[in-house]
Amino acid sequence: MKLTISSELIAQHDNQDIMMYKLCTPSGFSVAILNYGGIIWEINTPDKNGVFTNVVLNHGKFDPANPDYYGAIIGRVAGRIKDARFKINNNFYQLTANHYANLLHGGGNGLDKRIWAVKVLPNGLELTYFSPDGDNGFPCNVNLTVRYLINEDMQLILEYAADSDGETVLNLTNHSYFNLTGELVNAPRQLLRLASSAYGLIDKEVSFTGEVNSVVNTPFDFNQAKPIGTDLHANHPQINYGKGYDHPFVLNHSQQYPIELTDLVSGRYLKIDTQEPVVVVYSGNYNSVPWSAVCLETQRMPNAINLAKYRDSVICSPNRPYVSRNVWQFGVLE
Repeated sequence: MKLTISSELIAQHDNQDIMMYKLCTPSGFSVAILNYGGIIWEINTPDKNGVFTNVVLNHGKFDPANPDYYGAIIGRVAGRIKDARFKINNNFYQLTANHYANLLHGGGNGLDKRIWAVKVLPNGLELTYFSPDGDNGFPCNVNLTVRYLINEDMQLILEYAADSDGETVLNLTNHSYFNLTGELVNAPRQLLRLASSAYGLIDKEVSFTGEVNSVVNTPFDFNQAKPIGTDLHANHPQINYGKGYDHPFVLNHSQQYPIELTDLVSGRYLKIDTQEPVVVVYSGNYNSVPWSAVCLETQRMPNAINLAKYRDSVICSPNRPYVSRNVWQFGVLE
């Protein structure tokens, strides 16, 4: 496969060039990525009639604020850190809250708002960023690498790697919003299937409490594919807290693709293979156009650093580098 890679200057921010890189396969499957926040700007896939459409949300033009985190790399820690504080090696770290009293998605100036160095690879891009000790209040120097790789099988592969010079906390994800229908109003018709028997409870500030419940007989059971909109507005305390879905689901890895999103009308589907233990399903409840897409954020458990059961999963140290691999398999129903 001969991959075509092009780049374009689309804006300037803080006297730095904002570049868009477009990766395109001979069949037309293509992905556009920004050096700002590692944002996945477009993923163009065909429908059952061979018509290509972008299936992820973007702002139409570059917006450095990106308040909904469209397509961005999230870190150093995805999700909420309760009370914006944690303890490592008997040292307490108090961070600057940006969502109620909590820290959300690494803080107000997280990895989603940094300009990453980009290296062009034969089959994609390698983005790197150095996050110094004290960055947004987090300890230790951290070298981060994110690779976006594509192939003719309509796969987008996301590989994360990081090393630290001391013990710190790390939990990375990507915040792309998927809408396989091509129309904002049709997003709730997308079928979601999750190989998951348990979901995490959230509090009124949408922070994971540390408690997990069975999905059986709840709006959170996606073991059989169902439209996201079926129970999106159910009268359930957890749905009310999030104004929709904004919950971690514990994945069953006995299946290669524990996450599947499908649109029967267009015929498009997305299957996700991940090493991560959890997917946070966010139904875009607070977007400018609510419920117009869905995020499928594969990661470790939110607020894990403050929860003994999950804490080890988010520790990055010289002896424990951070590694994660996720495969987004796009396709068309036969």
